[in-house]
Amino acid sequence: MARKSSPTPTVNPSQDLAQTPITPRMVTIKQAAAYCSCSVWAIRDVIWSRELHACKIGRRYLIDRKDLDRFIDARLRERAS
Repeated sequence: MARKSSPTPTVNPSQDLAQTPITPRMVTIKQAAAYCSCSVWAIRDVIWSRELHACKIGRRYLIDRKDLDRFIDARLRERAS
């Protein structure tokens, strides 16, 4: 007796991408402030003093997560010494 094979499910690549959440590389000032547990104005101040790099697109400043982490690490090292 021949065994019936079950049909293999086809995976649509667009469905697979829709299921994986995308973490944005850049964050807004408001998101950066929430991440650092500080005020929006504190983040603006370090951007304006050029201690933290930010990219201005239109009227919005965007901050790379890596730059934000580097800034936090540098501040922590400052306090430790």
